[in-house]
Amino acid sequence: MYQDLLLALSGRPGTIFIRDSGGEFHICEGTPCLAPQEATLLNRILKIASCYHSLCNFTRDYGNIVKIRITRIPSNGGQYTLQLCEGISRGLMPYRDAILSLDKLVREHPNLPLSKVQYHLSKYEYLFPYLARITNKIATSELKGCGILDLIHEQSDCGIPFVKEALQELHQSCNSVFYQQLLYWLLYGQIKDPYNEFFIEEVDPVDDSEPEGILSGFRIVTSMVPAYLPLGVINTILFIGCSVLLFGKQNGASTPLPKEDEEMFIEQIRKLTLRSRFCPIEFERVIREIRNRVSEKLYSLLLNEGRLLDTLQLLKDFFLMGRGELFLIFFDTADPLMDPLSNKLTDKDINRLFRLAYTRLGHTSEEPIEKLVFKIVSDTDTPARGGKRASPTKSWWDDVNLTYNVPWPLQVLLTSDIIESYNMIFKFLLRVKRCQLALQTAWSVSMRRENKIGREALRLRSEVAFIIDNIQYYLHVDVLEANYETLISDINKTRDFEEIKSAHDRFISSLIAWTFQGGDGNIVREFLNKMIQIAFMVSNYIIKNDERAQNDLGNGSFELMTKNYQLCLTVMFRMLERGAARQHNSLLNQLLLRLDYNNFFSVGMENRRKTVHKQLEKQKGISL
Repeated sequence: MYQDLLLALSGRPGTIFIRDSGGEFHICEGTPCLAPQEATLLNRILKIASCYHSLCNFTRDYGNIVKIRITRIPSNGGQYTLQLCEGISRGLMPYRDAILSLDKLVREHPNLPLSKVQYHLSKYEYLFPYLARITNKIATSELKGCGILDLIHEQSDCGIPFVKEALQELHQSCNSVFYQQLLYWLLYGQIKDPYNEFFIEEVDPVDDSEPEGILSGFRIVTSMVPAYLPLGVINTILFIGCSVLLFGKQNGASTPLPKEDEEMFIEQIRKLTLRSRFCPIEFERVIREIRNRVSEKLYSLLLNEGRLLDTLQLLKDFFLMGRGELFLIFFDTADPLMDPLSNKLTDKDINRLFRLAYTRLGHTSEEPIEKLVFKIVSDTDTPARGGKRASPTKSWWDDVNLTYNVPWPLQVLLTSDIIESYNMIFKFLLRVKRCQLALQTAWSVSMRRENKIGREALRLRSEVAFIIDNIQYYLHVDVLEANYETLISDINKTRDFEEIKSAHDRFISSLIAWTFQGGDGNIVREFLNKMIQIAFMVSNYIIKNDERAQNDLGNGSFELMTKNYQLCLTVMFRMLERGAARQHNSLLNQLLLRLDYNNFFSVGMENRRKTVHKQLEKQKGISL
């Protein structure tokens, strides 16, 4: 019986101990002279034989990497499963030695108690089921790659010391593949992953010759990410590899790191592979050091070669309309072509006019603005180039968009979405500035035609001009200038690219929020745009004082326009008050204080609110 038992423990069935179709060993029915206690003990020992047979089958199927490379069978086979098979094979060697020792012991002591056999194999009675669960889970769920690391790490969390130690060694064995893939990615920006097992994969980039295309050309495969690695570390790994690849595309170098740093990091990762168990703290420390070096390199590249501060100043001057004197000349130059009935305006025309305004300020070189491009983009189906406007009350200015051809390597910071955010803010600022200039021009004309212009029109112009002037001050001083100074201060305080990116993202988010471009600010912007439209109509009436302008006002009547003005004013004030109360923000409080410092607007606000309440609910369903 002992020889048959040792044969079963070696994975081969015999006459007494047979193997069923599922690979499980059990005692052949009808075996004589077996006490119940002996049968129970034999079944425990045969569980070891069944697990051993399962492990041998797994190493046979997944250990032949040449076959897997050619046939792709099994489909989840690869470098990780090969390393797992090698680790299991090393773990099975002491078991095979124990079987040989038992064979020698049985030959020397034919009457050896069965409990002695079970005692010699007691270690594997606990270890093999853990290994079998791992291999069965991989085979049945087609787990692959870094997911195998996660599975082994999960199974190693047990209370049996020698099992935990064995699984940690197996985990570290599989980690050697992970470290090799990681090394190529961190230092060279390359993915050595022929079996799609790494948690970073390449997707089709928009344009791999541009930094933005490189950054969008890789993504994290969440199903492959080991659960014991924090998401922040995974994102850092992705950032490092993309940055390294970015440097290689531009400079033709294999790595941006100095030779001594590269060698030091290779040595640190090599030491990680030699450890008996995976140490998350040490792993994160190495990743952090590499990230700091790469981030410093990227910081230097942005500020020196990319001239980041100069570019941010350019964006402020043009997208945020910091060069007010330039836009005044631009408006004067371009306004004759911006008439709603014009049908000859093109992108080329408006760019030529902008450059003409720039040179009229005394600039001899157009280099600072050569990457700025104005475009006419219509929001309607009406053709934006060469066609008439759908509404004569609209101007070509409403369809003016500003873009910027971001130079290398600033695309990593100034992505297309960021430039579009700048353009959205620019369009709003452009509309407010044009409204302010129109109201100022109307005032200048009214001084020459005081007796020919109605008092109601002048009063309405004065009220709207006061509101627009204060909003303009709020936008440029309280919001734009203050946030820009904060951004520059944050950039000067750090040498870390990610902190610069975070500071710039906060800058854009603040501008969008405080210029009413998102959230509850959309309602403020909507009614402010309606007020601006009313301001243009009043200014047009005062400046031209002709029949067509009076028709725009409502067949010569101020009644409807005054109602709309009161509606816009009421809603705008109410939304500003809600925003200031909810966010406890000093910016909105300052704006409200400037607008209503003498309670001119707040007195009678309740009466006006009741008057427009029903009208507002019908239009927007908004409760005041």
